[in-house]
Amino acid sequence: MELQALLDELFAMTFVGIKPGLERIEMLCASLGDPQDTYPVIHVAGTNGKGSLCAMIAAVLQGAGLRVGLYTSPHIERFNERIRVNGEQIADVDVARLARPLMDAAATVQGTFFEVTTAMAFQYFAEKRVDVAVIETGLGGRLDATNIVSPMLTVITSIDYDHMEYLGSTLESIANEKAGIIKASTPCVIAEPRRELRAVFEARCLQVGAPFLFVDDEVHVDVDTFHPDLSMTVSVITRDDRFYITTDLCGVHQARTVATVVTCWPTLEQLLPRTADEADSAGGHRAWYLPLATITALTGHRGRIQLLQADPPIVLDVAHNPASMVALVQTLLACGYQQHTFDVVFGVMADKDASVMMDALFPLVRRLHACAPVYKRAMPADGVAQIAAEHDIPTITTHESVVDAVRAAVATQAPVLICGSFYVAEEALSYFRT
Repeated sequence: MELQALLDELFAMTFVGIKPGLERIEMLCASLGDPQDTYPVIHVAGTNGKGSLCAMIAAVLQGAGLRVGLYTSPHIERFNERIRVNGEQIADVDVARLARPLMDAAATVQGTFFEVTTAMAFQYFAEKRVDVAVIETGLGGRLDATNIVSPMLTVITSIDYDHMEYLGSTLESIANEKAGIIKASTPCVIAEPRRELRAVFEARCLQVGAPFLFVDDEVHVDVDTFHPDLSMTVSVITRDDRFYITTDLCGVHQARTVATVVTCWPTLEQLLPRTADEADSAGGHRAWYLPLATITALTGHRGRIQLLQADPPIVLDVAHNPASMVALVQTLLACGYQQHTFDVVFGVMADKDASVMMDALFPLVRRLHACAPVYKRAMPADGVAQIAAEHDIPTITTHESVVDAVRAAVATQAPVLICGSFYVAEEALSYFRT
């Protein structure tokens, strides 16, 4: 109960709002001796795919024998999921020990939840003597609390409309904010394919003197086989090699994530201890990518088109914006679920484009179970139902809670899809624990 009270106090710091700027996080980390400077860092920004990319990078580095810190957000069920070392979540006792003094220090400067959590992760990784930390930005990049690191590699995933009240109303302005993580003389790998956005990142790299690679110029990845268990095998073509990778993160969008990891690997490989013979054969073909088949087990990364039950299928996904919803639907269709329609449990934040998300979902919906997670930004269930009706969803049921919606959907014995928000995923999983 004492820990829960502490976490309640920590989460309450969310309600001071998002406060861009690095001064507060710099003060917090300086009070700890700047732990973020004591280990190599891979820093990842973008709109979609950041968490999956971080998990893939962590998996291959763990598979190579390194001790890897992984900092991602948001969590699905427990706060502790945000801070992991080789897949093991930070312990409750360490959350309590690290959070209290940081919260007290942050209160004096009106610091935020994310700033405290970021400083906590940096300190924890230093204490655990990680060989490398993989750090996901929270929002944006330039003024994100994570952006006080001095990384060995920065990576930019795809760009889409999100958090426009903070990042700007155009894709170019959003890309500019994400590009703020790019540092002088630090290699940058960029997965965004659109020319007008590539130009934003190239300009930033040239301005600060950062070497850069565009994924599409370095590697080509196609899905070879989608598997019914929602894994996939992809074919990878690089400048001098061709090979196949199986991964338990599935989807055409995840093929791009695999391509990004492949592009990053020559830089990541520098972290590995080598014998003289291995150094002589640098650049040769190795099975470094085999851990990508077991990302969930290695890193604890969940909720990305995850099959909770096979018969009838129950699928959970944290897709929470139009691009990720399109990717979810495309993946389910490609994996052989085109013969199914789903009882869809759907809740969404009020600031998301729920209409476009519903349009993407339409081909899969048998019945829509509208709900709202217990969160201040959630769209009311009636609002979700109204949008569904505008999209001619055939059957719509409104529920008092996410758990009620899941219970009703599962009771139909039809395929079930749960999506729309991290908060929906969190409350849905509480049903399956009981």
